[in-house]
Amino acid sequence: MTTIAAIQGDGFALICADSRISDVYKDGNISQIGTLRESSSKIAINGKYIMGTAGDLRAINLLQHVFQPPTPTPHTKGKKLDQFVTAKFIPALRECFDFHGYSVPDKEDKDHIAEHGSIIIMAINGTIYLVDGDYSWYSDMSGLYSVGSGSSYALGALQAMTHGQIQTTSKAKTNAIKALTISAKFDPYTGPPYHAYLQEYETKRKPV
Repeated sequence: MTTIAAIQGDGFALICADSRISDVYKDGNISQIGTLRESSSKIAINGKYIMGTAGDLRAINLLQHVFQPPTPTPHTKGKKLDQFVTAKFIPALRECFDFHGYSVPDKEDKDHIAEHGSIIIMAINGTIYLVDGDYSWYSDMSGLYSVGSGSSYALGALQAMTHGQIQTTSKAKTNAIKALTISAKFDPYTGPPYHAYLQEYETKRKPV
């Protein structure tokens, strides 16, 4: 249970996540609530990637400590970067998840040939991609993203605060954290502290 918010800026990407974890019974009731320490954040910094996950903690464990993603050239953008994500990143991600047992078992009513149990927001070369549980990806025209149990609250807050205007890096961070704070007021599975990471095009990612 998670809320992750992300903002695509002009030449930068920002991803911000909460730190609450919840054990939930099969009937939906919460059995226990905890807080992740910073070193096991829901945001993985891996090489030139920033990756946040909503879903199973197993996904972020693998992305942070096991996954070895391919790296595009620093100036790759637009269609060429889309092609790289499709032809290089996604197959490497699937291979990692399958090899370490993090994939939905084959079954007759399985919707896709390959599935996993999380949603991933990732940034590479200053560009945000949302990778779904069937390994499909998309980038939203609005530049605003949120996933997880409190995503509707966070996304609504982001839209209300930004009004489609171009964001500076400092304003993007402020808005993303405000969006998570608002989400935490309504979603019991979202809570502080909040961690935000900025990635600028042609520069190294850095905490903000």
